[in-house]
Amino acid sequence: MKRSMLLLAAAALVLPVIDAAAASADCDRSRVCLARTLETYLDALAARDPARLPVAKNVKYTENGVRLNIGDGLWATASAKPTYRLDLIDEEEGQVGVLGRISENGNNNWYAARLRVEPDGRVSELEVLVNRRVGGAPAGPAGGAPPREFTEPHPLMAETLPQEQWLSRGELVRISNTYFTGIDTGTSSYGVPFAPECQRRENGNIMASNPDAAPGSMASLDCRTQFDTGFQVIVTDIRERRFEVVDRTKGLAFGWGYFDHDGTPEKMSNTLERTPIDVQPMFRQPFSFYIAEVFKIVDGQIRQIEAVLTTVPYGMESGW
Repeated sequence: MKRSMLLLAAAALVLPVIDAAAASADCDRSRVCLARTLETYLDALAARDPARLPVAKNVKYTENGVRLNIGDGLWATASAKPTYRLDLIDEEEGQVGVLGRISENGNNNWYAARLRVEPDGRVSELEVLVNRRVGGAPAGPAGGAPPREFTEPHPLMAETLPQEQWLSRGELVRISNTYFTGIDTGTSSYGVPFAPECQRRENGNIMASNPDAAPGSMASLDCRTQFDTGFQVIVTDIRERRFEVVDRTKGLAFGWGYFDHDGTPEKMSNTLERTPIDVQPMFRQPFSFYIAEVFKIVDGQIRQIEAVLTTVPYGMESGW
């Protein structure tokens, strides 16, 4: 009798682990399961309890490009699940992504993450970017953009496209990557298929096609016109470009990479007349932006962009 009770008690301790493993094994990277895994991660993060997230034995976790142990960094400071939330699900690659704002002990910080989910439902990769006020990109009216507190991304980002308009994963990546190439090596919008209404948000601020910005300011210009001013000279390299999460149903591609500024350009332009002006002092010193950027592609054109970025040491590597 005593032996039976001991066996039952031992089984009770093991069953929850077996059930969790079995539940994840049924996943097979379906869209429903990938969404559930993302939610499980966010619940675990808000609870500051990484044990709630099923992970692979060799799981890799980075935060702002630094390799950390699961449980360190944001895991110890997250106060709630993210708001201003944009989710992406990539069934072909078994990855999910999220972009939004997250509360860290009273700090409302811009945030992005991606997770690779194995066929057994366990997370093998977790990459996080957090724009913290102590070391993030400058806040405020950059580019003449008045700061405005949005509660959610542009509605277009969440819209599912009619199936006949779905593009291949490769095509969505190709179109989105023209944006990075246009900044890295271009001096105009040539080769970048911008929609006329293209708007870009960066850490919540509308940086292109901003209706509140002063007429003639950079933020008031649409994406194509901005590129045609030739402002790109301040970005000396865009490297480690990776499009890890592509959501074909919504026409979204999630790009990650680094924007390097080596501090050497002295002159730039911010008008179509290309009148030379002095480069701002902040761009006259070496630093890099670590960036996560979601592109919405509609009818083969870049229609909307949502980005989260933060400053990191010049030339820093992501480790991926």
